[in-house]
Amino acid sequence: MALADFPFVIASSPLHGLRAFPRWLADRRRARAQRAALNDLLSMPEHRLRDLGIDPRRVASAMDARYWPTRK
Repeated sequence: MALADFPFVIASSPLHGLRAFPRWLADRRRARAQRAALNDLLSMPEHRLRDLGIDPRRVASAMDARYWPTRK
């Protein structure tokens, strides 16, 4: 039998947490960059957003906290 036959051994391994940390960190950075980009869009004048075909209400709803599990 291989270790793959025992998922609880692999999941509880300390290496599993170490491998997941860089992925978690990258997800946090991506979410922060996306929030910053949306925040920049919200700071633009409304007529500029309309010229680009962007509805400011949709940008505001995208900034809603329920869509951001990493937001505190």
